[in-house]
Amino acid sequence: MKIYYYKSAHGNFGDDLNAWIWDALLPGFFDDNENVRVSGIGTIITSAMPPAKKWIVFSSGVGYGYPPVNFGDSSWETLCVRGPLSAEILGLPKDKFITDGAALLNTLAEFQPLSDAERKGVIFVPHHHALVTGQWEKVCQQAGIEFVNPQSDAKTVIQKIRHAKLVLADAMHAAIIADALRVPWIPLITSSQINTFKWLDWTQTINTPYRPTVLGSSSLREYLRDKSLCTYGEKYFLPDSDVEFAVKYFRKQRELKNKKWWEKYQQLTQLALHRIPNKAIRTVEERFNLNLNNRFIDQASSVLLDAKSRPGFLSEDFKFTNNVERLLNGIDRLSKCK
Repeated sequence: MKIYYYKSAHGNFGDDLNAWIWDALLPGFFDDNENVRVSGIGTIITSAMPPAKKWIVFSSGVGYGYPPVNFGDSSWETLCVRGPLSAEILGLPKDKFITDGAALLNTLAEFQPLSDAERKGVIFVPHHHALVTGQWEKVCQQAGIEFVNPQSDAKTVIQKIRHAKLVLADAMHAAIIADALRVPWIPLITSSQINTFKWLDWTQTINTPYRPTVLGSSSLREYLRDKSLCTYGEKYFLPDSDVEFAVKYFRKQRELKNKKWWEKYQQLTQLALHRIPNKAIRTVEERFNLNLNNRFIDQASSVLLDAKSRPGFLSEDFKFTNNVERLLNGIDRLSKCK
C-alpha cells in the first residue's frame, strides 16, 4: 500500500509532509506496492491520479478538474475527504467529510502545541507560487515580520509555525497547521490564484469564516501575472463568495476547461500575456539594473503590518478535538484495509 501525494519540483511543505506523517501515524504499515494506493493530504482528487487496482481516499480534497472516470466504483473506498465542498462535487454523503488530515500533526509528540509563553513573533508563509515573481522576503524585511519559505523542509516550516504567536497565511496549509497546533492565523491573498473553493472546503469543517486580507502584488512582474490569470483559467480567488457560489463557479470552470480547444488556448494565452511580458521585464531589470518594485513592496508591507495587528482566527477546542477524534477513527479503519 503506497501513499500518493503531489510532489512539487521545488518543494512545498503542505504536500511534502505526506512523506513522513503517515509512517509516524502507522509505523511500518506502508510500502511501495502501487496496486493499492492511498490518496493523502492535498488537493489531489483529479484525473491525474495514477491507475491502481484499489484506491483508498483519506482526507484528500477536490479543487481542480474532474476525478478519475472510475471514481466511486468498487475499486475505490472513500474513508473521508477534506470538506463539504469536496463531498458535494464527488457526490458523497455528508458523513464522508471530516477535515484536512494535517490536523493529525496535533497527535504527534514532535508537534505538540506550545504554551503561549513558549511562542513568540509573527511569521508570514506565502503560497509557493508567490515565490516565482514576488518579492515577499523583501516585503517581510520592511515590515519586520519573519518570512518563512514554503519550499523549505516541511518539518522546519511546521516548527516555525508551532513557535509563532501569529501566522499570516497565504499558503492554506500554513493556516491548517497553525490551527492544528493551536496558533492563531490570519488568511491573506497574494494573488487571485489563491483558491477560495479550497479554503472554504476546509474552513467549513472548523466552523470558521473565510475572510482573507488582500495583500496585493509585491513586484511589477507579479502584478502583471496576477492581471493575466483570469484570461487562461488560473483565477481562483472569489471575493466575498459563499459556498453555493464557489461550488457553482468551480463546476462552470471545470466544464470550460474540459473543452477540446481549451488546452491550446491556455498555452497560447499564457505565453502571450504572462511568459513573454514576464521575461521582457526581467531582462530590462537585469540589463539596466532597474528596480521597478519599490512601490509594490511599500504597499504590500503596509497591508502586512496592518494584518499583523489584527486578532487571529482559531477554531474552537471542542470542534477541533472532535475532528481529530474522527480522523483517528479513520486511521484505525485504514489500518484494517491492508
